[in-house]
Amino acid sequence: MGMMGMACLTAGLSAQPFAGKSDDYQRADSVAAAYADYPLADVRDLSLKLTRPFTKERDKYRAIFRWVCDNIRSDYKLYCKVKQIRKRYQSDPVSLAISSQKINKQVFTHLREKRSTICTGYAYLLNSLAQHAGLNCRIVDGYARTATTNLGGNGYPNHSWNAIRIDKQWYLSDPTWASGTTYEPMGIFIPYFNESHFLVPPALFVHSHFPLDTAQLLLRDKPTLSDFLSAPLAYAPSYEYSLSMVAPSQFFLTIMKEKPLTITVKQESGKPFQKLSLKVNDSEVVIQQLDPTNSVESVYTLTHTFSTRGYAALHILVDGKPAYSYSVKVK
Repeated sequence: MGMMGMACLTAGLSAQPFAGKSDDYQRADSVAAAYADYPLADVRDLSLKLTRPFTKERDKYRAIFRWVCDNIRSDYKLYCKVKQIRKRYQSDPVSLAISSQKINKQVFTHLREKRSTICTGYAYLLNSLAQHAGLNCRIVDGYARTATTNLGGNGYPNHSWNAIRIDKQWYLSDPTWASGTTYEPMGIFIPYFNESHFLVPPALFVHSHFPLDTAQLLLRDKPTLSDFLSAPLAYAPSYEYSLSMVAPSQFFLTIMKEKPLTITVKQESGKPFQKLSLKVNDSEVVIQQLDPTNSVESVYTLTHTFSTRGYAALHILVDGKPAYSYSVKVK
């Protein structure tokens, strides 16, 4: 059932390409839409209805994944409650375990009766539907990074997602993040389907997710938790365009005023893009690289010089979408 408070695999793999586009799954998406609002009283029956039209594992999983993302809402109040419990008992594992058992009952009651949940419920439901369809799916618990969470330090486990084996390849999926976003100031969930979190190669997924069990990284070369927590903050377009940060390797940077900062970005067999650019704080956008050649592996260098002292948020944009960000202290 996953670990309490996850708000919001042992095969070694190299980076495989991103798994398809939305156009490839029109039929699977239409089947998922045909069963919108289907009751959760019989998960096995729902799974069979979603997957019976298909023979390919990829299409079966897509129909299941799309149904979960389109029909389950993120429960912000429950998320806040779980977060408070985790913080209260972070140094008391016995009390945390007791609270976990109690809150898990509420998580799954909300899922079944209200179609709202936190990531534990998303991962559990996706796993159940996939297992009933004969797919090799697993729940993964661990650390996820956001603009306010797990930026440096020791970190804390705060998320659950899924691993799925499709056509003899392992991928990772995050149904919680794929279902929409929550506007925290008002606690409002805004539903929209985010393709980028569907089937993500492990080498890209580790930019923003790190499992408690490092075997579930599904990688031969495994970064450490410390590496993960201190790295640049990654967003979904980093998966979509297969972009990795070569340098700097740390999220928190300290540089000198008027000294150029050099940033190196690598793309491996990713989706073509038109431009890379830098955004400093909320307004200034500095175009550094236009129309790059989309070779098998391309490395791009971007530079920026800060003219004033203080703190700045620095974002690497790909076709105008944030892929990575840094926190910069200019001395």
